[in-house]
Amino acid sequence: MSVLNNFTVSVAKGLRRLRQKQELRELAPNSSRRRGSAAGQDDVRLNMEKCLIVSKVTRFEYEKHCHDNISDAELEKLLRKRGSDYDAMMTTHRQQKAFEENVASTLKDMGLKVEMASRLTYNEDLIKWCDVVVPCGGDGTFLLAASRVRDANKPVIGFNSSPHKSVGRLCLPTWCSNDVKGAFQALKEGRFSWMRRSRIRTTVMCEPKLLDTITPVDLHTLHFCRYPPVQHTHDGSEPDAGTNTNPSSPTKSPTLATKVLPYLALNEVFIGESVTSRVSLLRLQIDEGAWTHTKSSGLCVTTGTGSTSWHFSINCLRTHSVLELMKILSDECGVKLDTSLEKAREITERYNEKLMFAPDSDQLAYSVREYITFEEWPTPRGLRVRDRASEVKVKSHCTDAGLVVDGSVSFPFNDGTEAMLEIHPEDSLMTVHMDDRLPY
Repeated sequence: MSVLNNFTVSVAKGLRRLRQKQELRELAPNSSRRRGSAAGQDDVRLNMEKCLIVSKVTRFEYEKHCHDNISDAELEKLLRKRGSDYDAMMTTHRQQKAFEENVASTLKDMGLKVEMASRLTYNEDLIKWCDVVVPCGGDGTFLLAASRVRDANKPVIGFNSSPHKSVGRLCLPTWCSNDVKGAFQALKEGRFSWMRRSRIRTTVMCEPKLLDTITPVDLHTLHFCRYPPVQHTHDGSEPDAGTNTNPSSPTKSPTLATKVLPYLALNEVFIGESVTSRVSLLRLQIDEGAWTHTKSSGLCVTTGTGSTSWHFSINCLRTHSVLELMKILSDECGVKLDTSLEKAREITERYNEKLMFAPDSDQLAYSVREYITFEEWPTPRGLRVRDRASEVKVKSHCTDAGLVVDGSVSFPFNDGTEAMLEIHPEDSLMTVHMDDRLPY
């Protein structure tokens, strides 16, 4: 079995265990509801009177937007000259639009009101208008739709428009994509269970005159998205980031302004320099602990939903790495071990499964990527490079950094800017869980 296959098997097994735990919580809901959650709304039937379809921006639409909506003939000539597979691009575009039209016509045939929006037209007024948000694409489109829904009782129910190409773990099962009418009939008849997914609320603190610069940039609709360096204007009381003299007690200005970002992260928040080769200088405080100065490739903070994605990819072990460690322990340390490939695979999967946790968890998981540290025996200096937490605070000493929500929207996060990342029950996303098996 290849390393890639082993990676996929680990994720699949972990997801099955999480799903089993979720189903147990659904059978005994009183034991799993957290204080302050909107649990009283979880028993209502799905209201589908007004449906908002959020469509995927195809590569063709993206190229059209980036080239100022030039004519199709001009765009085709430009793309073919560049070496792009224009025919395949158009085939995918037509398939996507046909799927969206199928969803829209199915809803209209059921007597429901339908509006459509894309990444470029999706806005708060449309979200307020609808009863349910229906993203049609993959996990990326689902994340886009979910990030702007602030109402914890407004369902987001996604369809994977290309189940033969992508997994779409956040969307409905594959059979729903192949039988859109049957899927909506099942939803209408209540043949599903409600599912809550926790999301990260990010509160940013900076000098009042810089607050207006904390504005979003959509990374999927622009070619180049780097924030210009922001000149730090403190009076010199703040030590230089490279020569920090007291990392446990950073200076905090009493005049900092506060802003809650308008996007909730369903998967993760990433903080780091825009140029990936540059070291990210960040101070971290985990659960009111001591502040720690870090040099790394950035910080990734995830939810339970995101624990099966980037968090897993950053921290998972590979079978052959575990096998090499087992052989070292056996040969050089005199530890009697079964050093077969199958045993190494078993241990790897057990370790990797612990990286994933339930999507409705009130805990965060953080990972400091490629942490530059000098360990001192017997106690390593600094903090654990990955762990669970209830709250993560970050202070930036970066020069051209971004705070990125779900890999989609970026906010400037340069020297002197602070952020607090936490989970609140009222920010949870309401979605549904349906049986993977065919309904007939």
